[in-house]
Amino acid sequence: SLAPAFRAYWEQHGGLAVYGYPISEAFTELSPTDGQRYTVQYFERNRLELHPELPPAFRVSLGLLGVDLLRSRGWAR
Repeated sequence: SLAPAFRAYWEQHGGLAVYGYPISEAFTELSPTDGQRYTVQYFERNRLELHPELPPAFRVSLGLLGVDLLRSRGWAR
């Protein structure tokens, strides 16, 4: 299922063709990028993050999965 916070973004930015199906429910996660807690939902091809501190047009952002992977392997800082 799609969390309400992410549904509009998913539908307006390519939906199934771009992001694939949701593979998790929305939950709170500690961001490896900046160390803050965000509501996130994982999809087959990306992670959507809710940033309530940002203006409405930017509240849903894409996760930096590539950066996270490289850092976890020690290949990037």
